[in-house]
Amino acid sequence: MNITDIKIQRYGVWRDLNLPVHPRGLTVIHGPNEAGKSTIMRFVRGIFHGFPEQSRAHGSLAQRAGWGGTLELKDGDETLEVWRRIDEQGKRQFHCHTEQHSLSEAEFAARLGRVDANLFRSIYSLGLKELRELSSLQSDQVSEYIYGTSLGLVGQRLMNAEAGTRKRSRELLNPEKRTGRLFDLSGEYNSLGDALARSERVMSQYRETLADADRWEHSRNDIEVRIENLERERRNLRYMHRVWNPWKRQQELQRELLEYDELLNFPSDGIRQLELLDRKLELLRQKRTSQRNELRQLQKRLKDNRKHYELRDHASGIRALIDLRGLVETAERHLAAVSADATMLKAELDEKLEGLGQGWTVQKLEGVDTSPQAHLQLVTAAKNYQNALSRRARHRKRYQKLSDTNHNRQTELQDELKRRGVTSLDEALEQAQQRLKDLEQLAQLRIQESEYAQRIRSAQTMLQKYREGAELPWWASSMLTLFAIAGGFLVIAGLFKGVRTGWLIGLIYMLTGVAGGALSWALRQHFETDDYHVHTKLEQEIRECERRLNTVRDDISRITGIPYNTQAGKASEKDRKASQTELIQKATQQLFELEELARTENRILKTRKKLSVQRGKLTTYQREVSMGRQGWCDLLKKLGLKETVRTSEAFQNWQQAVTADQTLVKWTAAREDVQRQNELLAMFREQTEQIARRMDLEPSQGRSLSQMLAQWQQALDRYEQIRDTYQKQRAQYRDLKKQYELTRKDLEFAEHELVELLERGHAKTPEQFRRNAGKLQRGRELRALLADINDQLTSLSREEPELAIVEEDLKTFNGQQAQERIDLIGMELEDLERDREECSEELGRARQRLTALESETAAADLQTRRERLLDQARMTASDWLATEAAGRTFSDMTATFEERFQPETLARASHYLNELTLGRYEQVRTPFGSRELIVHERSGATRQVSELSDGTREQLFLAIRLALVDMLAEEQTVLPMVLDDICVNFDQQRTEAAVSTILDFAERRQVLFFTCHEHLAQMFQHRGIEPVWLPKHAEGELQRLAG
Repeated sequence: MNITDIKIQRYGVWRDLNLPVHPRGLTVIHGPNEAGKSTIMRFVRGIFHGFPEQSRAHGSLAQRAGWGGTLELKDGDETLEVWRRIDEQGKRQFHCHTEQHSLSEAEFAARLGRVDANLFRSIYSLGLKELRELSSLQSDQVSEYIYGTSLGLVGQRLMNAEAGTRKRSRELLNPEKRTGRLFDLSGEYNSLGDALARSERVMSQYRETLADADRWEHSRNDIEVRIENLERERRNLRYMHRVWNPWKRQQELQRELLEYDELLNFPSDGIRQLELLDRKLELLRQKRTSQRNELRQLQKRLKDNRKHYELRDHASGIRALIDLRGLVETAERHLAAVSADATMLKAELDEKLEGLGQGWTVQKLEGVDTSPQAHLQLVTAAKNYQNALSRRARHRKRYQKLSDTNHNRQTELQDELKRRGVTSLDEALEQAQQRLKDLEQLAQLRIQESEYAQRIRSAQTMLQKYREGAELPWWASSMLTLFAIAGGFLVIAGLFKGVRTGWLIGLIYMLTGVAGGALSWALRQHFETDDYHVHTKLEQEIRECERRLNTVRDDISRITGIPYNTQAGKASEKDRKASQTELIQKATQQLFELEELARTENRILKTRKKLSVQRGKLTTYQREVSMGRQGWCDLLKKLGLKETVRTSEAFQNWQQAVTADQTLVKWTAAREDVQRQNELLAMFREQTEQIARRMDLEPSQGRSLSQMLAQWQQALDRYEQIRDTYQKQRAQYRDLKKQYELTRKDLEFAEHELVELLERGHAKTPEQFRRNAGKLQRGRELRALLADINDQLTSLSREEPELAIVEEDLKTFNGQQAQERIDLIGMELEDLERDREECSEELGRARQRLTALESETAAADLQTRRERLLDQARMTASDWLATEAAGRTFSDMTATFEERFQPETLARASHYLNELTLGRYEQVRTPFGSRELIVHERSGATRQVSELSDGTREQLFLAIRLALVDMLAEEQTVLPMVLDDICVNFDQQRTEAAVSTILDFAERRQVLFFTCHEHLAQMFQHRGIEPVWLPKHAEGELQRLAG
């Protein structure tokens, strides 16, 4: 993904900037200080990964409002236009589109691959500050390229083996600190030599000291037994002393409480009832006295008027009835009204009884308890029942939620296992772990494959060479043939001379001939080897290597799952590494997913245990609901209401029952009133008919009393004035007499209630009742005190569960004597403690002497131990020499392995560093298991990063970043590289080398190079790169000058 155009609408000092750049290769942008080069670099960062949050460097929100712009990018054959902006409210806006469709911010970030904002800033977008930061190369995402993701199985084993041998060697012998097993054995050996001299005089001292130790130990044991007994006795006495005071108080309170047990049934509100009855009796007595006086006065007045009634018996009777005409009419109207009310109330009562349900009668309604106490009991029971239902509902909901979650989790686990085809999760985990181990072994198999292939090629080359043979030149063959022929002639001549001339001359000729033939044969044997044996040996080696190579390739095919073929064998190292990395990533991901499934399975098992506990609690709550329901139904039955489990329905029935009961009371009163009115009218009718019979008048014949009295009024007008007063007084007398009777009944009923109240309070007079009420309050206080004392005694009994105290012990207990005994025991314990400390000190001294004497054994034992120490020292020295040899071997192997298996990134960085430093530094390496960088000079010396100059350190970091960009590009992460004045600390020669290196690098990558140094811009200009010249102030639109 390369930049083709930079369009800044507003960012920092820039406004409406249009800056085209090369889509490939190098673009050099020059500008003086304050021209805005770094601003363009930050703008490029912001477009790729978002503008930074508000900070002092970027200004406030008002200053940054409206910042935004566009980058035109080329990603393969596709053109992208990425636009970002910060509006006035600080909200960040993003838009990215191609020629065919639009991309979201997440999709655009996915196209950037593994490069996030931090990685882009530390690798692709470099100023001098970013270039100098070594910490940016220490992050996990970058360090895996520089230092390698792991050491591999072989490297880890080499490091562990080297560390183990080094540790073992230090344990055996550390000459620097003069520690180790050998030094320990040497010290013991010297000590045994000294002990041999004093081994004879030990036994007598040992026996004497042993006897002293036994005597002191026996004395100390006796003292400890006495201390234990005294402490037990003192603890018992203290416990008895603590228990005796509450027990004594308990006995006193129980004796006092016996006097108040007979008042257990005393009314709870008796005083209030007594005061009400006293006031009621006083009022009724006053009312009865007043009514009695009025009756006596009326009787006296009636007697005075009796003599007028004797003169006109019938007239006065009729007159009396006529005088009562208004009363009769009123009684009749009142009777009609009361009868109508009674009928209406009876209908209302029947309707309410029908509303209560079937089977409700007046007798059943009278049995319902509608008192406030009943209402309080009903409310309390309903509240308890509803609380039990609420607790059960909450727990059932919590249980159902946990069960559903566990079921869903188990279903998801089963579906995931079914999708993966896993029947046993443990076996799948073992297979995944074995698969990961095989993949970790893959690198070693690749090395073995290369080694066997190289050995086969070498053997085939040698076989081909021996098959062709090492032919001698013609002149050499001719000379050897001539030597052989001459040797043959000389032998023959020697035989001939020996026979013909003399044996000495023949022998000389013969030896010369043999020497010539032997020389010819030796030279041929030297240049012509035994082809048969060499060929056989090489062919056997080739077959063995091919067999091992096939085995290694079969293992590789088994691990990778790809059959080996010619093309796979010729695959590049890069493809192999990528394939291996991908397989390890897949295996690691699969193992992580299986471990996550295993953790899910464990959570399911734990949740099942929780569900089992929750089911037990749910059973308890269900039992509480059943008990609450039973208590609720029993209370409804006790109150006379219909049994129902719905509290609202029960309260509705109770309210209807209360309303019906009130209607019943009204109907009963109305019915009694009707009965009284009927009795009164019947009495008037009977008197009227009696008078009519005496006066021989017409009977009523169905007429009403008021009609009959109206007729009599016309006939008896003359008696109106005479009898009016008498009739009124008589009616007043009767009413007053009825009221008097009612008052007397009320007084009798109130007196009866007072008697019952006094009986319930176990009193005969109100004063005695009030005294009993005071006693009842004292009884409650005594019971509360007894409860506290009982709790205190129970707590004390739990403190000493092993000590049993009977009441007889408490009765005979004397607190003063016990305290004196406790003090005496304390003083005796102090004396015994001093004696025990003295015995312990003497016993310790004796044991120390025994220990010292036991270490001094017999001379023979000491001599034997001395010989054993010599044997152990010889074996330890042999182990140390072997360990040192092994440590040196492992160090050489580690150095060889470290040299052969350096990360690819450092190999490429070494190439760039060699170019940047003009060959001064040839290689960059990192030790095993470390995150340190070591630079190798051409002379063979090594330097750490801290030992380099500032310029060389910056060149090293630049080389590493160029190598990282190459590595990321091979992983299909191609992004432009932005450099801002990174050569300011380079000298002239290395600056030119850096220019050449950047130009070579830009042939494969897009590079934007910002600089404020004109000579750098001119260097690039001389190399054919025309810079873009920025003015001092970034205003208006800039056009590229060329290129």
